[in-house]
Amino acid sequence: MLTVLSNDRCVFGMNCPECGDLLIAPEWSEYEDERHILNLWSCANCGYQFETEALLPAPKVVNDATTKAFFPSLVG
Repeated sequence: MLTVLSNDRCVFGMNCPECGDLLIAPEWSEYEDERHILNLWSCANCGYQFETEALLPAPKVVNDATTKAFFPSLVG
């Protein structure tokens, strides 16, 4: 089975690498942690199966001034 690193950001789904058919959603997804997701895709047109790996961006660090401005009860 082929594993493909997914860097493409599209509105939904992706194209089958074998026949080019549009795949709307993965057959299966596994969340390794809050940033790393594995997806198993299966093409109904040609039967090709493959995996993609998605790495989500790290959360932005919020400074104390921003936290105090929006959530004063959390800062103390």
